Amino acid sequence: PVEEPVQAVETPEAVAEAVLQPEEAYFTYIVQQGDTAASIAARHGLQLDSLLWNNPELRTDPDLLLIGQEMTIPTRDGILYTVRLGDTLLDVADIYQADVDSIVGLSSNAIGDADRVLEGSVLLLPGAVPPPPPPVVVPEPFFAAAAPEDAPLAGDFSPPPPAASAGVSGYMWPLVGTFNDYFGAARGGGAYHSGIDLGAPSGTPIAAAASGQVVLASAGYGYGNYVVIRHDNGHETLYAHLSEIWVVQGQWVAQGATVGT
Repeated sequence: PVEEPVQAVETPEAVAEAVLQPEEAYFTYIVQQGDTAASIAARHGLQLDSLLWNNPELRTDPDLLLIGQEMTIPTRDGILYTVRLGDTLLDVADIYQADVDSIVGLSSNAIGDADRVLEGSVLLLPGAVPPPPPPVVVPEPFFAAAAPEDAPLAGDFSPPPPAASAGVSGYMWPLVGTFNDYFGAARGGGAYHSGIDLGAPSGTPIAAAASGQVVLASAGYGYGNYVVIRHDNGHETLYAHLSEIWVVQGQWVAQGATVGT
């Protein structure tokens, strides 16, 4: 007897799962021998700017890649943004010159209601561009965070009393260390270094540069463990590449409080 070939039949559940599976906003790529930032961007159909914007460590030297280095690859041109406490989609779109409908319409963002975005979620902002760098202000050195006797207790959600002024800028240095790189240095392709790199031994306490509210405490692409504090004047400071995070989202911190190490 001749057996008829058996045909695979997709169940309705499998079809529904395939249809509902959203596109990823980004993925991780491992640098291979011979890779360049430009070749990686071209291979994934991206403009070089999109690669640089979403990989802050490349802004120091886009041509310096290490074999085995991890890079964040957005699935289309745009900027990856982690939603912070108090954010609205309209404000985010305005800052990054993006279109709200395009953000909502992207399946990877999984936004059911433009008026309700989940804090901590990562959104891909299609066609977005980073805001221009603010004027360079070099704060007066003040003091570094002192190592506390015990680990801090997270959960203080009441605003702290006003901190004493830390000089003309009102900000203090998060730590005393060596300057590895300065803010605002041009990196090519319209990119610029968006932070100040300070070197210090592992485990050094990191202080809040000014009092404010923690609007994000997360482990994310590019920055590793990082904390974002929104201050009374509306400005934000970001503390990246932490080994430990000692604060939680929504917590109010005083100037000089340790946010991590």
